[in-house]
This record gives sequence, C-alpha cells and structure tokens, in this order.
Amino acid sequence: MHHKSLVATSTCVILVLALCGLPASAQAPKLAQAESLYHKALDRARVGDTTEALDALERANKLAPRFAPAFYQRGLLLGRGTRIGMSDVIRRRIAFQLINRAHDLDKNNPFYLMELGRIRLKTPLLRLEAQRLFNRALRAAETRRDNVLLAEIRWELGQIHERRYATMVNRRMITGPVSSFSADEALANWEYVANFLAQSTLTLEDAGEIDYRQAEDHYRAALAADPRHAGAATGLLALFHDGDRFEEMAQLAGDLRRTQPGEPLIALAQGLALHRLDRDTRAQWAFDTALALLPEQERRDMAGLANILQKEAASSYVQMSGADKASTDSLYWDIADPLKLTDVNEARMEFLARVAYADLRYSAPEFRTRGWQTDRGMIYVRYGNPPVKVTFSPQTTEIEGSDALGRVTYVWWYPESKMRFVFVGPPAMNYAFFASDFRSYAENERFRAPVRFDNLKPLLRVDSVPVQIARFRGDSGATDVSIFADIPTGNMLRGVDVARTTLETGLFLSDARRRPVVTQRDSATIDGNSVEGATPRAWRRSLRPGEYLYRIEAREQASERSARGLSAFRIEGFPAGQFALSDVLVASRIAPRPGNEPRSRSDFLIVPNAAMTFVPRDTVFLYWELYGSTADSSGNGRFHITLALKLSEIDRGRAVEARILGGIVDAIGLSAKGDDRVALRYNRTVAIDAMDRIPNYLALDLGAAPFGTYTLELTVTDLVSGRSASRERVLMVPRP
Repeated sequence: MHHKSLVATSTCVILVLALCGLPASAQAPKLAQAESLYHKALDRARVGDTTEALDALERANKLAPRFAPAFYQRGLLLGRGTRIGMSDVIRRRIAFQLINRAHDLDKNNPFYLMELGRIRLKTPLLRLEAQRLFNRALRAAETRRDNVLLAEIRWELGQIHERRYATMVNRRMITGPVSSFSADEALANWEYVANFLAQSTLTLEDAGEIDYRQAEDHYRAALAADPRHAGAATGLLALFHDGDRFEEMAQLAGDLRRTQPGEPLIALAQGLALHRLDRDTRAQWAFDTALALLPEQERRDMAGLANILQKEAASSYVQMSGADKASTDSLYWDIADPLKLTDVNEARMEFLARVAYADLRYSAPEFRTRGWQTDRGMIYVRYGNPPVKVTFSPQTTEIEGSDALGRVTYVWWYPESKMRFVFVGPPAMNYAFFASDFRSYAENERFRAPVRFDNLKPLLRVDSVPVQIARFRGDSGATDVSIFADIPTGNMLRGVDVARTTLETGLFLSDARRRPVVTQRDSATIDGNSVEGATPRAWRRSLRPGEYLYRIEAREQASERSARGLSAFRIEGFPAGQFALSDVLVASRIAPRPGNEPRSRSDFLIVPNAAMTFVPRDTVFLYWELYGSTADSSGNGRFHITLALKLSEIDRGRAVEARILGGIVDAIGLSAKGDDRVALRYNRTVAIDAMDRIPNYLALDLGAAPFGTYTLELTVTDLVSGRSASRERVLMVPRP
C-alpha cells in the first residue's frame, strides 16, 4: 500500500508553514534551537532511532511551544508506532493530542487532519470520527490543490468504504427460531452448516453496494489526482475482481503498468485478471514479471510452498537452502501440472492467482500483515474461492463460548469436500481470524488435503492413462525401455458427435534432478465414430541407469478432454556376465513371426496390454528375456521356471484356473497352492549362442478367475550356475 515516509510528510509541512507567516519571535534563538532539534529528530528517524528522535522533538516543543511541525512530527512517530485496537490506546491518545496541538497552531492544515483521522481509524469506536476528519482534510487539500495529498486522502476514504463493503457483502439475515450462527456446531458437524444456510437464512440483496460504489469513486478520484498512487490502484483492482469485472481489471492493470512498471502488486493483479479471463499465457508472463520485481525473501515467502504443504513438510521446506527450495518447487509444480500439452501450468497459475487475490483483498497494513499470511488468506490459497460465502452481523448479546460478540461472522462453505471455515472480525475493518477452534480444524484439514484445485476440474477434465513400462538389456550398457500406453479415447469422445478429430499425445521423461530427457509431441487424426475403448501408443528409448519420471498425456480437440499417466520408475541396468531377467511384458497377444527361430523381441508380433487388465476367460500373454546364462558341457542353458499367480485382493469366487496354451513345449505341470494362488513350474533347455539373450513367451488362460487384483511372480533359476532372478507384475480382473 501507498504511505508517505515520515520525513517526506514533515518536509511538506515545513514548506507549508513557511508560507503561513510566523510571528516576529520566529527569528529568536529559541526557535532556531528548536528547528535544529527538529532536523536532528528527522535524521534520527531516518535511521530508525525513534527514542532519540522523540526526545529531540520534546525538547523542541519546550523551547518553542508554537512550533507546530515539532508537535506534528512527535505525534506522527508515536501514532504510527501503535497497533489497531485498545492495547495502545494511551499512546494513541498522546499522539492525537500532539497532532491536534499542531492543528490548533495551523488551522485546517490537511496533513494534520489526515493524520488525526489515521489515529482515529485505529480505535474501532472512533472510526466515524476518522471519516469526518478525512473529509475535512479533503476539503482543505482541494483548496491547496495538492494532487499528491488529494490522492492520499481519497485513498483513505476509499479504504473506509471498501472495508464496510467487505463486511456487508454476502450478508444474510438469520430467520426462524434461532438467533445466531454457532461456530462450535459448525465445527462439529458439516451438516449443520448446510442446513443452517439453507433453512435459517435469507440473503440481503445488494448489501454493501453503496459502499462499493463510493469506494470506487474515491479510488478513481485518487488515481485521477495521482496516477502513481499504488494504494488506490490496488484498491480499485480488488473491487473490480469482487465485482467480476475482469475485463476492466485487466485493462486498468495494463494502464497502471505503464505508469508503474516497477510495482509488483500491479503486475500480480494483472496476472490475476488475465487468469480469470482464461488468458493464461499472458497471465504467466505477468506473474513471472511480478515475482521478479519482488525482493528475494518476499518472493520466496509469497510464491513458496510452505502454505500448501503438510505442516511437517512445510517445517522442513522452510529450513532448506534457496537452491533446494527452487529444486523442490520445480518438482512439485512439475507433478502438479495437469497437462504439459497445454502452454502453461494451470495448477501453478491458479496458485499464483490465489496468492495475488489474497494479497489484494486481505492485506491489513494496520495489522502489519500481508493478505496471504492472514487466516482467510491461507485458506483461500489452499482451497480457492469458497462456492458459498456468507457474513452475519455482529452479535449484540454475549453467548457463552462464542467469540462473535461485536464481531462480524464470516462463513466459508465448500460443499464438494464438506470443508467449512468460520472467521470473526471487527466491523468495517479488513481483518478476521478463526472462530472457535477452527484453527485446529484447519490444521487437521491441512494434513488431510494441504491444497485442492477442485475449481480446475471443469476446465481440465483429465482422465487417467494406464501405462506399462518394460525394461530390456540394450547396447553399450544402456537399457532398452519400452513404454506402452492405452489412451482412453472411448471415454474422451463419449457424448461427442464428430466424424474425425485430432488426438494429440506427448511423452515427457525427466531424470532425478527434473532435467528433461525426452520430450515428444505428436498428433494423429482418428475416426470419432469408430473409437471404442482405448487407442494404443508406444515409445521406445535407450536410457542409462537411474531414476526417472514419466508423463504420458493425451488431448482431444473436439471434446477438449484430456488424459494423463504419471509415475516414477527406476532403471538398474544389466551388467555383463550377471544372470538377470528383463521385465515381464504383459500383452493381449503374442505370436512368433514366420521364419527363423525367435532370437529377440523383434522376432515376435506383440500387442501390449498397457493397463494389464483382463476379464474372466481371457488369455494373458507374457514375454521376458534371460541374460547372463551359463552353458553346460553341451552348450545348452538349463532353467527351472516358476510362474505363480496370487490373488492379492480377493473378490471371492471360484478357485483360480490357469492353463498353459503354447510357446513352451516342455511344460510339465501345474500345482494349486490354496484357493488364492496357482503356480506353474517347468524346466527349459535352450542352446546358448553368442547373443546371450534368451526370449521366452507363454500364454495363460485365466479360466473362471474371480474379480480382483493379482500379483504375477516369475522366478527363473539357472540350473547350471544355481543363480536365480525374479520379476513381478500386477494384473487386474475388475468387475464390469
């Protein structure tokens, strides 16, 4: 917000008084000493030594009892050092008396009247008197035609009306037999909130509208007088946002940016307006510009993750170095990004928009708090604008256990998640805090859901993409990684009448340090009338051992629906000479290509099943490779293979059946191990050649497998060396 410095204000006062004409005694030595002490006080105030500054001013008052600037500056230092409320009432009273003395010596000085009004603002019961003082200051400033001063006074009056509006907007009247809203009952039961608001309240139409218009008029007048007044600018921008006047807000912010290019709050407001207009590419530029303008510590506090992490994680986060925080931020927003196929990170844009709004609406300079640090601001940043916002007038009678006496009650209700928050605060003041025990409730909700972006769901309807990753030994120490995805085009096009449409897909791979490894985008035309189920996509890459994160995304133009698969995976490699198994590739069909004896995966026709999901009576096809086998004296490798299928999440039905169908000519048997597990065991003898790569495939008939989740365990033992290796896969037979 816009505040004049103490020194700048007092300098203006000196210039004004010099024109007023002082008595002849003004040239007396005592007045000269008083002026010297006055300037000494200004110097001490500049460096923050308030105690010595006040002492010098008090001595100046004693030397020259009619030297108004010393009284004013002394009262200014005392008054601006006080907090709002009743705790500093004596100090404020002294400050008021000192500035009022200066006013007696220089009648209708607008600076003095304005500061008297500011002191009265800090005492809730005297806020009406503050408004009268500001109006007197306004008339005096208009006479002097001081535009900078006019803007400051208009801003103060605008704030008074804006705070009244914020107290009255969303106002409801309580009806029926009940007389008050109970924060305690709201805390105990979400149904109380829903029922009370629906059955016991009546909306007051246009509540706060007059104050809204008056605040707007004062802010516009302030900007007309001084286009660089940041307080009036942000006040008007906040009003535009609350009135859903986003086009006007974006236009005003753009105009203000030209006059105040270095003001970060204006750039934040511009980003907020553009985000609300779904112009996120430009919004991202505005937000990034605003953050770059902020001091480093303020930028980290405002845009950091501390407020949207669980409490313990937040404690660890704030202890991180700047570099570690930046790395954590990058990882967090990379994972939170709903869709990389779009031009911006919608989740981060929404987060920054929430921070910007909280700063515009809930900042309270008189309490020395930024909006995103307040109780309401923190909740707004975590969960967004509540679908239902209600205010109730202050309680006039004391109710045991209630903290709403003389305070406005604010109720925020999120029907989808059943979350509710209740705040109370003094009337006509931009401040509210948690009612009852809602601070503890907020921490519990933070543990359960530290942040929610529910409001993005209608904009980005993101389905899930099943993904199967299969790792095989590659060349030169790298791993041959195949990534299979089933794009749910059937769901994406459901209810959309289109003959042909474009399906855009993307593969995004990054390493453990979040550095991009693979970024591949492509698109294809699909027949909308014939799409059923899923559209398969596959990628193959050679990767070094390490940790990776994949994102597979799809976006369909006609329906504007999207789908995403996201997870981390690890590559451990296949060292030379070590007996090892590839991943088990789960497929809907596998068959050897006609011709020579299969020697690798390329010698098979494979239709991968990315979801690894089947139905009863389905056939499950499996493929894997063996590496590092030891040959016997005849040059053959001999292996014992155990394939166990365990029902890990049981939907009880008949016992599992499994039957070998083909691919292994020397299969010798099947043994059941209880009603939730079957195991296939057989030996295989294979000639080992120079490739040292032994392909294997088989097919399992699930028979009357019950619905559930299955763990497939493959163990292969090299009978020559005695070494073993194992792999697992999870298969699903879901209920229709």
